[in-house]
Amino acid sequence: MKCQTTWLIWMTFNMSKLPLLALVISLGVSSAPNSIVAIVNDHLITRDALNTQSDIKQSKESKLKTLNQQIDILLQIEKATQLGVKPKSSAINNMLSRVAKQNKLTLKQLQTRPEFGQIMDSIQQKLSLNGLRELISSKAKLSLSQAEIDQALKDNPAATQALEDQVRIAQIAISTIDKTDSLLQSQDDLIQEFLTDLASQIQQGASFSALAKLHSQDESYKDGGESDWLVQKRLPKAFMQALKPLKVQELSAPFKAGNGWRLIKVIERRQVNNHLKVIKSALIRQKKNLYFRNWTKKLRKDAYIEIFDHKL
Repeated sequence: MKCQTTWLIWMTFNMSKLPLLALVISLGVSSAPNSIVAIVNDHLITRDALNTQSDIKQSKESKLKTLNQQIDILLQIEKATQLGVKPKSSAINNMLSRVAKQNKLTLKQLQTRPEFGQIMDSIQQKLSLNGLRELISSKAKLSLSQAEIDQALKDNPAATQALEDQVRIAQIAISTIDKTDSLLQSQDDLIQEFLTDLASQIQQGASFSALAKLHSQDESYKDGGESDWLVQKRLPKAFMQALKPLKVQELSAPFKAGNGWRLIKVIERRQVNNHLKVIKSALIRQKKNLYFRNWTKKLRKDAYIEIFDHKL
Protein backbone atom coordinates (compact mmCIF):
# COMPACT_ATOMS: atom_id res chain seq x y z
CA MET A 1 0.00 0.00 0.00
CA LYS A 2 2.88 2.32 0.85
CA CYS A 3 4.55 1.69 -2.52
CA GLN A 4 1.26 2.20 -4.38
CA THR A 5 0.85 5.55 -2.60
CA THR A 6 4.38 6.55 -3.61
CA TRP A 7 3.60 5.85 -7.26
CA LEU A 8 0.43 7.89 -7.07
CA ILE A 9 2.33 10.82 -5.57
CA TRP A 10 5.02 10.55 -8.27
CA MET A 11 2.53 10.29 -11.10
CA THR A 12 0.36 13.13 -9.74
CA PHE A 13 3.39 15.41 -9.48
CA ASN A 14 4.42 14.66 -13.05
CA MET A 15 0.89 14.86 -14.41
CA SER A 16 0.66 18.46 -13.21
CA LYS A 17 3.58 19.25 -15.48
CA LEU A 18 3.06 16.78 -18.29
CA PRO A 19 -0.38 15.15 -18.52
CA LEU A 20 -0.47 11.78 -20.24
CA LEU A 21 -2.38 11.33 -23.44
CA ALA A 22 -4.58 8.67 -21.93
CA LEU A 23 -7.28 11.29 -22.16
CA VAL A 24 -6.95 11.41 -25.93
CA ILE A 25 -8.57 8.76 -28.12
CA SER A 26 -8.62 8.28 -31.87
CA LEU A 27 -11.63 9.40 -33.84
CA GLY A 28 -11.88 5.81 -35.02
CA VAL A 29 -12.74 4.67 -31.49
CA SER A 30 -16.34 4.93 -30.38
CA SER A 31 -17.14 7.32 -27.56
CA ALA A 32 -20.35 8.53 -26.02
CA PRO A 33 -21.19 11.81 -27.83
CA ASN A 34 -22.02 13.61 -24.62
CA SER A 35 -18.57 12.82 -23.14
CA ILE A 36 -16.57 14.64 -25.83
CA VAL A 37 -15.27 18.00 -24.58
CA ALA A 38 -12.88 18.85 -27.42
CA ILE A 39 -11.81 17.85 -30.92
CA VAL A 40 -8.18 18.47 -31.82
CA ASN A 41 -7.27 17.63 -35.42
CA ASP A 42 -7.88 13.86 -35.60
CA HIS A 43 -8.29 13.31 -31.85
CA LEU A 44 -11.03 13.53 -29.27
CA ILE A 45 -10.67 14.57 -25.65
CA THR A 46 -13.34 13.18 -23.36
CA ARG A 47 -14.74 14.62 -20.15
CA ASP A 48 -14.16 11.41 -18.20
CA ALA A 49 -10.54 11.21 -19.32
CA LEU A 50 -10.01 14.88 -18.51
CA ASN A 51 -11.33 14.28 -15.00
CA THR A 52 -8.53 11.75 -14.44
CA GLN A 53 -6.14 14.70 -14.67
CA SER A 54 -8.09 17.19 -12.56
CA ASP A 55 -10.33 17.33 -9.53
CA ILE A 56 -13.98 16.88 -10.53
CA LYS A 57 -14.86 19.53 -7.95
CA GLN A 58 -12.76 22.14 -9.75
CA SER A 59 -14.49 25.17 -11.18
CA LYS A 60 -15.38 25.29 -14.85
CA GLU A 61 -12.68 27.94 -15.37
CA SER A 62 -10.03 25.66 -13.87
CA LYS A 63 -11.18 22.72 -15.97
CA LEU A 64 -11.07 24.85 -19.11
CA LYS A 65 -7.52 25.90 -18.24
CA THR A 66 -6.54 22.24 -17.78
CA LEU A 67 -8.19 21.32 -21.07
CA ASN A 68 -6.28 24.03 -22.93
CA GLN A 69 -3.03 22.80 -21.42
CA GLN A 70 -3.89 19.30 -22.64
CA ILE A 71 -4.57 20.63 -26.13
CA ASP A 72 -1.23 22.46 -26.26
CA ILE A 73 0.60 19.33 -25.14
CA LEU A 74 -1.20 17.15 -27.68
CA LEU A 75 -0.30 19.55 -30.51
CA GLN A 76 3.33 19.63 -29.37
CA ILE A 77 3.54 15.84 -29.26
CA GLU A 78 2.05 15.64 -32.75
CA LYS A 79 4.66 18.12 -33.95
CA ALA A 80 7.47 16.25 -32.21
CA THR A 81 6.37 13.09 -34.05
CA GLN A 82 6.29 14.93 -37.37
CA LEU A 83 9.78 16.34 -36.80
CA GLY A 84 11.16 12.99 -35.66
CA VAL A 85 12.01 14.21 -32.17
CA LYS A 86 12.60 11.11 -30.06
CA PRO A 87 14.28 10.71 -26.67
CA LYS A 88 17.56 8.80 -26.59
CA SER A 89 17.57 5.41 -24.90
CA SER A 90 20.25 6.64 -22.50
CA ALA A 91 18.04 9.55 -21.38
CA ILE A 92 15.05 7.23 -20.84
CA ASN A 93 17.19 4.78 -18.85
CA ASN A 94 18.62 7.61 -16.72
CA MET A 95 15.13 8.81 -15.79
CA LEU A 96 13.93 5.26 -15.09
CA SER A 97 16.94 4.76 -12.81
CA ARG A 98 16.11 7.97 -10.96
CA VAL A 99 12.49 6.90 -10.47
CA ALA A 100 13.59 3.48 -9.24
CA LYS A 101 16.10 5.03 -6.82
CA GLN A 102 13.56 7.53 -5.47
CA ASN A 103 11.23 4.63 -4.71
CA LYS A 104 14.01 2.42 -3.27
CA LEU A 105 13.70 -0.15 -6.03
CA THR A 106 16.07 -1.69 -8.54
CA LEU A 107 15.40 -1.09 -12.22
CA LYS A 108 14.28 -4.72 -12.58
CA GLN A 109 11.82 -4.31 -9.70
CA LEU A 110 10.49 -1.12 -11.28
CA GLN A 111 9.88 -2.97 -14.56
CA THR A 112 7.66 -5.49 -12.79
CA ARG A 113 5.38 -2.82 -11.33
CA PRO A 114 1.87 -2.60 -12.87
CA GLU A 115 2.42 1.17 -13.28
CA PHE A 116 5.58 0.69 -15.37
CA GLY A 117 3.88 1.16 -18.74
CA GLN A 118 2.27 4.40 -17.61
CA ILE A 119 5.55 5.64 -16.14
CA MET A 120 7.37 4.79 -19.36
CA ASP A 121 4.80 6.72 -21.41
CA SER A 122 5.14 9.74 -19.13
CA ILE A 123 8.93 9.71 -19.34
CA GLN A 124 8.98 9.36 -23.14
CA GLN A 125 6.47 12.17 -23.55
CA LYS A 126 8.29 14.47 -21.17
CA LEU A 127 11.64 13.90 -22.90
CA SER A 128 10.06 14.32 -26.34
CA LEU A 129 8.54 17.63 -25.31
CA ASN A 130 11.83 18.79 -23.82
CA GLY A 131 13.56 17.84 -27.06
CA LEU A 132 10.96 19.72 -29.11
CA ARG A 133 11.37 22.83 -26.93
CA GLU A 134 15.15 22.73 -27.37
CA LEU A 135 14.83 22.24 -31.14
CA ILE A 136 12.38 25.10 -31.63
CA SER A 137 14.18 27.44 -29.21
CA SER A 138 17.49 26.82 -30.99
CA LYS A 139 16.01 28.48 -34.08
CA ALA A 140 15.44 31.74 -32.22
CA LYS A 141 17.91 34.48 -33.12
CA LEU A 142 18.37 36.00 -29.69
CA SER A 143 20.53 38.89 -28.59
CA LEU A 144 20.73 41.05 -25.48
CA SER A 145 21.03 44.81 -25.53
CA GLN A 146 23.17 46.59 -22.97
CA ALA A 147 20.04 48.41 -21.82
CA GLU A 148 18.32 45.09 -21.04
CA ILE A 149 21.36 43.85 -19.12
CA ASP A 150 21.70 47.11 -17.18
CA GLN A 151 18.02 47.08 -16.22
CA ALA A 152 18.20 43.44 -15.10
CA LEU A 153 21.28 44.19 -12.99
CA LYS A 154 19.46 47.16 -11.46
CA ASP A 155 16.42 45.02 -10.67
CA ASN A 156 18.56 42.14 -9.34
CA PRO A 157 21.71 43.57 -7.73
CA ALA A 158 24.42 41.18 -6.60
CA ALA A 159 24.56 40.54 -2.85
CA THR A 160 28.36 40.46 -3.02
CA GLN A 161 31.02 41.06 -5.65
CA ALA A 162 30.92 37.73 -7.43
CA LEU A 163 34.17 37.71 -9.40
CA GLU A 164 35.54 34.28 -10.24
CA ASP A 165 39.19 33.63 -11.15
CA GLN A 166 39.54 31.51 -14.27
CA VAL A 167 42.63 30.26 -16.08
CA ARG A 168 43.57 28.51 -19.30
CA ILE A 169 46.62 26.30 -19.14
CA ALA A 170 48.69 24.02 -21.32
CA GLN A 171 50.08 20.87 -19.75
CA ILE A 172 52.40 17.98 -20.42
CA ALA A 173 51.29 15.03 -18.30
CA ILE A 174 53.44 11.95 -17.76
CA SER A 175 52.32 8.94 -15.70
CA THR A 176 54.78 6.24 -16.79
CA ILE A 177 58.17 6.20 -18.45
CA ASP A 178 60.46 3.51 -19.84
CA LYS A 179 62.98 2.37 -17.17
CA THR A 180 65.06 0.17 -19.48
CA ASP A 181 68.11 2.42 -19.37
CA SER A 182 67.82 3.45 -15.71
CA LEU A 183 66.80 0.45 -13.64
CA LEU A 184 68.17 1.99 -10.46
CA GLN A 185 66.00 5.14 -10.65
CA SER A 186 62.35 5.29 -9.58
CA GLN A 187 59.55 6.20 -11.95
CA ASP A 188 59.06 9.49 -10.12
CA ASP A 189 62.72 10.44 -10.47
CA LEU A 190 62.78 9.53 -14.15
CA ILE A 191 59.60 11.46 -14.94
CA GLN A 192 60.71 14.51 -12.98
CA GLU A 193 64.08 14.47 -14.74
CA PHE A 194 62.38 14.08 -18.14
CA LEU A 195 59.98 16.98 -17.52
CA THR A 196 62.80 19.17 -16.26
CA ASP A 197 64.61 18.56 -19.53
CA LEU A 198 61.45 19.46 -21.50
CA ALA A 199 61.08 22.65 -19.45
CA SER A 200 64.65 23.58 -20.34
CA GLN A 201 63.93 23.03 -24.04
CA ILE A 202 60.80 25.20 -23.85
CA GLN A 203 62.66 28.01 -22.09
CA GLN A 204 65.22 27.90 -24.89
CA GLY A 205 62.49 28.37 -27.51
CA ALA A 206 61.05 24.92 -28.20
CA SER A 207 57.29 24.77 -28.82
CA PHE A 208 55.29 23.72 -25.77
CA SER A 209 52.46 22.60 -28.06
CA ALA A 210 54.74 20.41 -30.20
CA LEU A 211 56.32 18.76 -27.16
CA ALA A 212 52.89 18.16 -25.59
CA LYS A 213 51.65 16.48 -28.77
CA LEU A 214 54.78 14.33 -28.82
CA HIS A 215 55.09 13.36 -25.16
CA SER A 216 51.97 14.14 -23.08
CA GLN A 217 49.96 11.14 -21.90
CA ASP A 218 46.81 13.18 -21.22
CA GLU A 219 43.94 13.42 -23.75
CA SER A 220 44.71 17.14 -24.09
CA TYR A 221 47.84 16.26 -26.09
CA LYS A 222 45.66 16.45 -29.22
CA ASP A 223 45.26 20.21 -28.60
CA GLY A 224 48.88 20.78 -27.70
CA GLY A 225 48.02 20.27 -24.04
CA GLU A 226 45.71 23.29 -23.94
CA SER A 227 42.62 23.39 -21.73
CA ASP A 228 39.36 25.33 -21.86
CA TRP A 229 38.72 27.98 -19.22
CA LEU A 230 39.05 26.42 -15.76
CA VAL A 231 37.67 27.75 -12.47
CA GLN A 232 40.87 28.12 -10.47
CA LYS A 233 39.42 27.38 -7.03
CA ARG A 234 37.96 24.08 -8.30
CA LEU A 235 41.30 22.73 -9.47
CA PRO A 236 43.13 20.05 -7.45
CA LYS A 237 45.32 21.44 -4.68
CA ALA A 238 48.55 20.53 -6.46
CA PHE A 239 47.49 22.51 -9.53
CA MET A 240 46.44 25.52 -7.44
CA GLN A 241 49.78 25.58 -5.65
CA ALA A 242 51.72 25.32 -8.92
CA LEU A 243 49.61 28.01 -10.59
CA LYS A 244 49.61 30.54 -7.77
CA PRO A 245 52.99 32.20 -8.48
CA LEU A 246 52.79 31.96 -12.28
CA LYS A 247 52.15 34.89 -14.57
CA VAL A 248 50.77 34.54 -18.09
CA GLN A 249 53.12 32.51 -20.34
CA GLU A 250 55.24 31.41 -17.37
CA LEU A 251 56.18 27.77 -16.91
CA SER A 252 55.89 25.77 -13.69
CA ALA A 253 58.44 23.39 -12.26
CA PRO A 254 57.46 19.72 -12.67
CA PHE A 255 55.04 18.69 -9.90
CA LYS A 256 53.20 15.54 -8.95
CA ALA A 257 49.39 15.44 -9.20
CA GLY A 258 47.49 12.22 -8.60
CA ASN A 259 49.26 9.27 -10.19
CA GLY A 260 51.38 11.34 -12.55
CA TRP A 261 53.51 14.41 -13.02
CA ARG A 262 52.72 17.69 -14.74
CA LEU A 263 54.51 20.54 -16.42
CA ILE A 264 52.13 23.46 -16.97
CA LYS A 265 52.14 26.85 -18.61
CA VAL A 266 49.62 29.63 -18.02
CA ILE A 267 48.05 30.74 -21.29
CA GLU A 268 45.49 33.28 -20.04
CA ARG A 269 43.91 34.51 -16.84
CA ARG A 270 40.62 36.32 -16.38
CA GLN A 271 38.01 37.27 -13.81
CA VAL A 272 34.39 36.50 -14.61
CA ASN A 273 31.44 38.20 -12.97
CA ASN A 274 29.27 35.22 -12.05
CA HIS A 275 26.29 37.40 -11.23
CA LEU A 276 26.45 38.91 -14.69
CA LYS A 277 26.54 35.40 -16.21
CA VAL A 278 23.46 34.41 -14.20
CA ILE A 279 21.61 37.57 -15.26
CA LYS A 280 22.43 37.03 -18.95
CA SER A 281 21.40 33.37 -18.76
CA ALA A 282 18.09 34.31 -17.14
CA LEU A 283 17.38 36.93 -19.84
CA ILE A 284 18.16 34.46 -22.63
CA ARG A 285 15.97 31.83 -20.95
CA GLN A 286 13.09 34.32 -20.74
CA LYS A 287 13.45 35.14 -24.42
CA LYS A 288 13.56 31.47 -25.37
CA ASN A 289 10.42 30.81 -23.31
CA LEU A 290 8.64 33.71 -25.00
CA TYR A 291 9.73 32.49 -28.44
CA PHE A 292 8.44 29.00 -27.67
CA ARG A 293 5.13 30.32 -26.31
CA ASN A 294 4.60 32.34 -29.48
CA TRP A 295 5.47 29.28 -31.57
CA THR A 296 2.92 27.25 -29.59
CA LYS A 297 0.25 29.90 -30.24
CA LYS A 298 0.93 29.65 -33.97
CA LEU A 299 0.78 25.85 -33.75
CA ARG A 300 -2.60 26.16 -32.11
CA LYS A 301 -3.78 28.73 -34.67
CA ASP A 302 -2.96 26.34 -37.53
CA ALA A 303 -4.76 23.38 -35.91
CA TYR A 304 -8.42 22.39 -36.02
CA ILE A 305 -9.72 22.83 -32.47
CA GLU A 306 -13.30 22.72 -31.26
CA ILE A 307 -14.03 22.99 -27.54
CA PHE A 308 -17.41 22.10 -26.01
CA ASP A 309 -16.96 24.06 -22.80
CA HIS A 310 -20.62 23.63 -21.78
CA LYS A 311 -19.83 19.93 -21.14
CA LEU A 312 -17.07 20.58 -18.60
